[in-house]
Order: sequence, then C-alpha cells, then structure tokens
Amino acid sequence: MLPQDLPISHVFTRQDARKIDEAAVRGLMESIREIGVINPLRVRPARKHVDGEDTDAYEVTAGSHRLRACRKLGLELVPCIVVADDDLRAELAMIDENLMRAELSPADRARGTARRKAIYEELHPETRHGVNQHDSSRQVGDCSERFSAETAAATGRSERAVQRDAERGEKISERALALVAGTHLDKGNYLDKLKKLGPNEQEARVQRELAAVQAPRKPIGPSDPPRNDFEIINKDHRALVRAWENAHPDAREKFLTDIGAVLDTPVFDRGAA
Repeated sequence: MLPQDLPISHVFTRQDARKIDEAAVRGLMESIREIGVINPLRVRPARKHVDGEDTDAYEVTAGSHRLRACRKLGLELVPCIVVADDDLRAELAMIDENLMRAELSPADRARGTARRKAIYEELHPETRHGVNQHDSSRQVGDCSERFSAETAAATGRSERAVQRDAERGEKISERALALVAGTHLDKGNYLDKLKKLGPNEQEARVQRELAAVQAPRKPIGPSDPPRNDFEIINKDHRALVRAWENAHPDAREKFLTDIGAVLDTPVFDRGAA
C-alpha cells in the first residue's frame, strides 16, 4: 500500500490517543528537518467538523507524535497510508505504537498489553478460553502462543515479556494499575506481588503504601527536643545560617567586625568579651 501526501489540516488524532511526549516530538522534529518523514502515518477516513461544517478528514491510528512534529515544523502536507480500519483495528494500531516505546512504565505496559489481548480475542474469537468446549488444552495453548507471537512481532518485545505483561494487566484491576502508574510503586516486581491479591485488596494496598510515603513527617518542635549534642549543634548551626541569610548587609558587616574582635582576644579573656 503506497503512501500519499495529505493536507495536514485534514489529519487529526484520536480523542483517546495517548499523551504526547514533547521530548519525543523534539527528537522527531530534528529528524524530519534532516531527512523528512521516513515512516508515513497510518490513518483511516473519518468525518470532522471543521470551520462550521462536516468535511472529509483522516484520523491517525499510528503516528500522533509524527503528526505533532510536522505541525510544529509548519508542514502543509504529511505522508500517510490510508487504511479502512474499524474501531477495534484502529485501537489495536494505536496500542502497538504505544507498546513500542522503550520508556513505557510497567503499569502502562501491563494495561496496554491486556487491552491488546482483549481486542485480539474480539477479532479472533477462537483464541478465547472456553469458546468451544471441545477444544483441547493444546488448541488453547496454540491460540495463546499465536497472540504472544503476533504481539511480539508488532511491538518488538519478546514473547515471554508479552505473556508477563498480559498476565499483570489481566490479574490486576484497572483501578489499581491507574493508582500505581507513574509512582515509586510502578515496578515489575511490585506488580507481580500485587497480582496475587484480590481486586479490592489490590486497591487498598496501593492506597496504603502511597499514603505512607506522602504523609508529612512530624517536625521537631518544643515537644520533641534534640536528643543529643550532635542534634543540638546541627540545630544551632541551621539557625545561624538562616539568621545570616536574612540579615541586612550592614548587620553582617558589624557581625564580622565583632567576630574579628573576639578572635583577636586572648583565649583566657574571651569569656569576658
């Protein structure tokens, strides 16, 4: 299928497209300036309300970052491959592009892979467990392997990684994954522990552990005096530094003069000074 140049004003991203990574866009802009758009955008025909009327347009199913980079560069035309994707296949293409990102977090990767598996099963009903009671376990296993192999080929991930991410996404509730995403808990080993719990306990555990980190520490006050000489010295030192930083320049100069006088005084007379 050959690409064609389309007016960029008629190409739009999906409403549910992933959040744009501006750092990635800047990198694409540099590349496009030098060598142009190497990989055409994948789009499908759509209707769009533009300038007060409905018009023929194109919805991006893969390439939202490339589109953003082309817009920022002021390009009027953008190379696209037009496909007749239905909603599921359009979402599948968008997920595949997202899963190819190396910086995607474990929680987001789990959500994306699980959603991809759900779409795959919609498109290929024979892959779902229990669809045919006469299917053998061998047939079910073959279907699962086909999903893993196809996803690995589409995203550049290993089949083992695909299976692991899909299992995390299927066994951990959507709410729990959303809570984990982007936090210090967003790690593979944490997700592997979380998937062993029930859905309600998953969310409760995540909320407890996030709250424990976010809870403010109790400051040292009159009811919590310094516990030893080291803490007393540090507390006094911090107080002196703050006083110096807030002092008027003339006050600082006078203080330095006084300190100099003290330092010039013989040790046995400093108590009187």
